[in-house]
Amino acid sequence: MESLLLASTENIVNYILIGIVVLMLIALPIMMNQKNKRETQKIQEQTNSLKVGDKILTTSGVYGTITEIKFDDTQKLVVIETGGKTKSYMTVDAYAIYTVFKSEEELENEQQAKLEAEKAKEQEKKGDKKEEKVEVVVEEKQEEPKTEEVKTEEVVVEKKSKKKGK
Repeated sequence: MESLLLASTENIVNYILIGIVVLMLIALPIMMNQKNKRETQKIQEQTNSLKVGDKILTTSGVYGTITEIKFDDTQKLVVIETGGKTKSYMTVDAYAIYTVFKSEEELENEQQAKLEAEKAKEQEKKGDKKEEKVEVVVEEKQEEPKTEEVKTEEVVVEKKSKKKGK
């Protein structure tokens, strides 16, 4: 009898392990596909946002500045200016651009946007804490007569409307 229980337990463990392996074989390609889609979308956005005057680095390691953007039948070509004293021009496919360097203005704008977002989050947190305190007061005063209950509910409505106004 005990040997039958041990045999069935081993079978269950084997089935669980097989199930885990099968799930991993199904989940891995799906996860890889999602990652590839995100990367492709990022590259596509970068290519579409190219403009004259952008400072770039190509996949082959060439630094330059975009001077012209051309469209052929099936591809987008970018003319870049390279070199210091002696200037040279190269035409490369837009997908050969590895990265676009941001100007100082863009970097400052991003930093300001981050700071504003952080301030907004802090204000929301402070607002949430105030609401919790008000709700606790309402719960404590509900045991009193109904007339006072109406007054405490009005206070809660006023504080919430002030938060929405900000």
